[in-house]
Amino acid sequence: MKYRPCLRTVCAILLLLPGVAAFNQESVLVTIGDKPVYTSEFTRILNKNKNNLTGQKPTLQESLDMFINFKLKVREAEAQGLDTSASFKKELASNRDQLARPYLMDQEVTDELIKEAFDRSKWEVRASHILVGLKPDAPAGDTLLAYRKAMGIRDRLIKGEKFDVVAKEVSDDISAANNGGDIGFITVLGVVYPFENAIFKAKIGEISMPVRTEFGYHIILVTDKKPARGKLHIATIWKSINMTTSDEEKAKAKEDIQNIYLQLKSGADFNDLARKYSDDRTMAVRGDAGFWIGPNQREVAFDQAAYSLKNSGDVTQPIETSLGWFIIKLLDKKSPDTWDEAKGVLAAQISRDTRSQKSEKVVIEKLKKSYGYKLDTKNLEEFYKLVEPTVFEGKWDATPAMQKMGILFTLGDLKVFQYEFAKYLALYVKKGTVRTIAEFVDDQFNEFAKTRILEYEKTQLDKKYPEFRDLYNEFRDGNLLFEITDKMVWSKASKDTVGLTAFFAANQSKYLWPQRLDAVVIFGKGENNLQKMMEEFRTALQKKCKDGCDGVSVQNALGEVMARYSGNSFEIEDKLFAKGDNWMVDQVKWKPGASDIINETNAKIIVWINKLIDSKPKKLDDIRGQVTADYQDNLEKQWIKELREKYPVKINQDALSKIKL
Repeated sequence: MKYRPCLRTVCAILLLLPGVAAFNQESVLVTIGDKPVYTSEFTRILNKNKNNLTGQKPTLQESLDMFINFKLKVREAEAQGLDTSASFKKELASNRDQLARPYLMDQEVTDELIKEAFDRSKWEVRASHILVGLKPDAPAGDTLLAYRKAMGIRDRLIKGEKFDVVAKEVSDDISAANNGGDIGFITVLGVVYPFENAIFKAKIGEISMPVRTEFGYHIILVTDKKPARGKLHIATIWKSINMTTSDEEKAKAKEDIQNIYLQLKSGADFNDLARKYSDDRTMAVRGDAGFWIGPNQREVAFDQAAYSLKNSGDVTQPIETSLGWFIIKLLDKKSPDTWDEAKGVLAAQISRDTRSQKSEKVVIEKLKKSYGYKLDTKNLEEFYKLVEPTVFEGKWDATPAMQKMGILFTLGDLKVFQYEFAKYLALYVKKGTVRTIAEFVDDQFNEFAKTRILEYEKTQLDKKYPEFRDLYNEFRDGNLLFEITDKMVWSKASKDTVGLTAFFAANQSKYLWPQRLDAVVIFGKGENNLQKMMEEFRTALQKKCKDGCDGVSVQNALGEVMARYSGNSFEIEDKLFAKGDNWMVDQVKWKPGASDIINETNAKIIVWINKLIDSKPKKLDDIRGQVTADYQDNLEKQWIKELREKYPVKINQDALSKIKL
C-alpha cells in the first residue's frame, strides 16, 4: 500500500535513476512548456543515486521519463502557487537550516572532536564530585566567591579529609547526601563536555582543580577506569511499579516476578512468558527481537545484572529497580564499535552536543576575517547607558534604544544597526541574574553577533558551495512534489469515495479471494509427555469439534486436557489460510478434521481443519488499502497524461545521445 511516501524529498523517482558519465553540463536536455531543464541536473541526480539501485536498472529513456514526470509535477505545483504558502516556506527554511549545519562547522575541529570521542568511547571512568552551585550568567563577584569556596573544599581534601564525608557535608548536588558524591561509571557523551574533559584527563586518585560547567564549580575525584564493555542485546520481562504504587501492589509485583522466574527455571519459554505477563507490551510483541543497550544506560542494579550474563540465552534472577522488577535475558553481545561503525554516529551526537560550540567558534573567527568584520565599539558601549537595571526583572523599556540608528558592525556587505540589537534584547532577554550592565550587554552582544554572522553566512552558501545549492534545490522540488502529489493523488484517492467505489467495481476481477482453509493451528510445548498430550488434544478435537470449532472452542476443549500436563503450554492460531500463508497448513491434506502431529524443534503441532472455502470476490472493506493504492496509481497515470498535454515536452535528442549509462 502507498498512501504516502516516507520522505518529503526527491523520492522514488530520483532513487530509481542509475549513474551516468558526465559531459557538457550546460546544454538544455528537456523543455517543459516554456522552461528549460539542463543536462547538469539530470546527470547529477543520476550519478548521485547510482548506488541506491537494486535489481534491474531502468534504461536511459525510462530514467528520463521518470525525471520528466517529476519535473512536470513540480512545474504544476509552482503554477498552483504551492511554493508561496506560509507552511511550505516554513518547512523549506527548516530544511535549509539542517542542510547548512555542516557548512557552519569547522571540519578540522569537528574531526578532532570525533576522534577524541572515539578514543574515549573505549573506556568507562568512575568518578565522584562535589558541586559548588553557580548560575551560568552569574556576575564576576559571585563567580569569584564560588571559585574560592571550591578551592577551600579542595584544600580540605588535599589535607586528607575523606571525599564522601566532605561531599555529604557541603556539595550542592542533592544526591551527594546518599551517594557521597559517587556518580558511578561514566561513558563518553554521558555528561557535559567540561566535566567529561576533566574525568577523562585525570589520574585515578587525583583531586582536580575546580572545573566550571553550566551548573557551577566541581571538585572531581576519579576512582576507577576500565575498558568499555560494549553493547548487549537483551530481552526483558517487567513487572512495573511507580511512585503511586501501593505497598500491596508492590508485594504483588514481587510475587508475580518470582512466579515467572520459577516457570523459567522449570523450562517455560521466555517469549511466551513475556507475551503473557510483561508490563512492557512492546517487548511482549518484540520477543527475541529484543533491544540493544550500552553500559550505564540503565540503573546500576539493572546495568550490573545485565552485564553479569555470560552466554546467549542466560537469564538473571529478578532484579529490583525504581521502575519495578525485571528478568533480563541475554540474546547477544557486541564489542565496542570500530572506527568505521562509530564515526557517523559520533558525528551526529557531537553536532547536538555543546562541544560543537568549539567548532562553531573557529568558524565565527574565520568568517570575521574572511568578510572583514568591523565593530564600532563606541556604538556598542552606548548600550551601557541605554540598558537599565530593570532588564534583570524583564521590565526594561527598549523604546529609546530602538531609536538608535548607528552601525554596530559590518560584515561583507552586511550592516547591523543599534536598533536591531535593541530589538534582540527586548525580544529574547527575560528575567535573569543581576550583574553589571556592561557584563550583561557584552554577553548578549556576543550571542547576537554570532547569530547574525551565521545567518549572513547561510545567505552566501548558494554562491560559495554549488553542491549546497543543488541539494537545497532538490529539497525544494522534493517538498513541492510531496505537496502536489498529496493534493492530486494521495488525499484525493482517500477522500473520493464515489470514485474509489466505481474503480473497484470496474476492476472487480482483480480482487478475488483464493481458495482458503478455515483452520486452527495448535502449538504444544513442554517436556511433560508432550507427545501423549498432543495425542489427547487430537482425540478431544475429533470428539468435540465434529461440526467445526472456532479458536475459543478449541481453547476450551484443550484446556481440559492441559490440566493433566502441568508445566506444558499451548498456543493457537485461528484464521482463514490461503496457500503460502503458513507452511504447516500448506503441508497437511486440505480436508476437514485433525491433521497428523507435526514434530518441530521445541514444539509439536496439529492443524484442525473446519472447512474449505472456495474462491470468491473480495469486499471493498476487506481490501480498502490495496484498492486505494491501485486507485492512486490510476489517478497518477491520468494526471501525468494531463500534465504532458498542458506542458508540452521537447527532448533534445542530441544532448540525450551523449549521456552514457
